[in-house]
Amino acid sequence: MTLLLDELEKQRGQVVDLRADYYWTISPQEAFRFEGTKPPEATLGQLSDDLGSMRDMLASNVDHPVVWHDLAHLIGILSRLAALDLPTREEPHTGT
Repeated sequence: MTLLLDELEKQRGQVVDLRADYYWTISPQEAFRFEGTKPPEATLGQLSDDLGSMRDMLASNVDHPVVWHDLAHLIGILSRLAALDLPTREEPHTGT
């Protein structure tokens, strides 16, 4: 992960404009459940909430973070960074 984030910093600098806020997500429980044929329902995630949660966690110096919760927020941020790095660079309407 450090290698990837270091490369991202080389390419885009220390601050990345995410240029979006809302995104589609599925819950971690549903992402790996393949019972039946019905796909999981997507819900809305929000990058501003994800970033705020990460800032709060880092500022509070938590000894025992809630791993599943904090990783869920990190996933939203990492997904956006991956989307920004796609070769097409065409951005869909962000709704903001």
